[in-house]
Amino acid sequence: MDILFRSVVGKLWMTIIALFAVVLTLFSLLLVQFFDSYYIREQGETLQELAKKLAQNFENSRNLPQSLQMASGLGEAYETGLIVVGSRMERLGREITPNLLPQDAEELLVTDPNLQLDKAVAGKYPAPARIIFKGDSGAPHDRQQFLAVAVPLTYSGDKHGAIVTYQAIEAIDESMLEIRKIIFVVGVLGFTLTTVFAFFLSSRIAYPLRKMKETAHQIAEGEFHAEIPIRTNDEIGELASSFNTMASRLNELVHALSNEKEQLASVLHSMVDGVMMVDADGKIVVTNPPAEHFARDWAYEHQEGNLPIIDLFRQVVATEQAVNADIAVQGRNWSIVMVPLYDRGQIRGAVAVLRDLTKERKMDKLRKDFLANVSHELRTPLSMLQGYSEAIVDGVVESREEQQELAKIIYDESVRMSRLVNELLDIARMEAGFVELSKETIALVPYLERIQRKFGTLAKERGVALRLVMDTALPSILIDPDRIEQVLTNLIDNALRHTPPEGTVTLRASGEQPLVLEVSDTGSGIPQEDLPFVFERFYKADKARTRGSAGTGLGLAIAKNIVEAHGGAINVQSKLGEGTTFIIQLPNNYKESEGTYSD
Repeated sequence: MDILFRSVVGKLWMTIIALFAVVLTLFSLLLVQFFDSYYIREQGETLQELAKKLAQNFENSRNLPQSLQMASGLGEAYETGLIVVGSRMERLGREITPNLLPQDAEELLVTDPNLQLDKAVAGKYPAPARIIFKGDSGAPHDRQQFLAVAVPLTYSGDKHGAIVTYQAIEAIDESMLEIRKIIFVVGVLGFTLTTVFAFFLSSRIAYPLRKMKETAHQIAEGEFHAEIPIRTNDEIGELASSFNTMASRLNELVHALSNEKEQLASVLHSMVDGVMMVDADGKIVVTNPPAEHFARDWAYEHQEGNLPIIDLFRQVVATEQAVNADIAVQGRNWSIVMVPLYDRGQIRGAVAVLRDLTKERKMDKLRKDFLANVSHELRTPLSMLQGYSEAIVDGVVESREEQQELAKIIYDESVRMSRLVNELLDIARMEAGFVELSKETIALVPYLERIQRKFGTLAKERGVALRLVMDTALPSILIDPDRIEQVLTNLIDNALRHTPPEGTVTLRASGEQPLVLEVSDTGSGIPQEDLPFVFERFYKADKARTRGSAGTGLGLAIAKNIVEAHGGAINVQSKLGEGTTFIIQLPNNYKESEGTYSD
């Protein structure tokens, strides 16, 4: 009910019903008052005219009893009571009075001040009076109403008195009762018709409003194509048309914003640079893949997760200007530029652009290192070849033993140069996609045990423990055994060279699909800034270039290409002073249960 009264339909219905009730009430009161006044006036005039005629008959007649008898007959004919009084208010001809009232009631009627009988005896014509009996004796005349008129009377020549004519006004009460019944019936019919009309009218008005409300809810829920049906051409119809126009333009705007958002998201995800957006509370709300990579690296290096972005955001809020910073994370160099975002003059966040400058800053170094490595690896043996050859040609070396020793050195250096050239050719072919693999099914346990025995003597000479850890049941695998042995040989040799005496080098094999091979040591480890480049050509984490011990710097690059040619992956994990672990994952395409191969 409360909802009905708060709605437009309820308010309009209550207004129409209240207006109808007020109008009907006023109309009823005025109608009843009009009928009552009209009846009293007309009936009073009739009674007065009758009294005047009787008074005229009394004045023209010299026989009083005869006049009284005539008046009695007229009273009975008109159903009108008659009372004739003399100058001293005495009753004249009581026996002629129609039996409308008992004697005691007639006395009350005559003495009622509203009748103004004394004026009539004095020769005046008072207005008709309504006489109401309010007795409590239980008599029939109790609580009755009469209309009485008194007119002057002259009889027996010069005597003065008054004639009183009266009638009961029950007829008017009955008429008023009928009128009230009619008004009640009309009121009920009017109330019913008004209610129907009010609901019809309010429904006609409220229908488009309800549709507007429903459409507004649909638009609020994202259905921007919703429209209001237009059924009228009035103001409400125009409002509905304007609402539809607004919804259509809003739909176009949302569609345009959605397209722009998708475009921005595509651009954001395709950017090489990282992008982060920070809100006013310092929380990261938008990132793209490069920025997520930066956040993961930072979280790995700093377990508390306090990103430098937050510190830069505080500087932006404090200075209200763009802030630049260079940050090193996990061996990578990042350049960060953060600018504030404003909303009505207040900083509501900031946008940071992160650029990975690692490759750019390492390119020059890699080029210099490449030239230095090649020149170092070639210049040293060439110098030795040239020097020892000149010594032999010039006859500086006289004994045969010395000549053989110099020849042996020349041979070793030529072999070293040949190995360097072959490795350069191998890696060039691998990087060009020309990797020749001779795959065969290998039982892993004897294969790995043989590689352990191969380095057993060298490990003992250096005082390093070489361990082999394998799962209880390793599967057979389809690989190129020579190439994989080349990879493991390079990794174990590097581990032995960088592990101090009493250290440990572990070759671990586990898993089935994929097969995981790990070579770990307890050596000096690799600096964080060198981790991303250990698989680059000629890159050496050990910057000491001791001939014969530092290698060519091509082994890990070749190992990476061999593993990837097998469809696998190689990674490195290291912390300075805690050791290094190389992890190789190789897919196993041999199904032992079926004895077949799968692509």
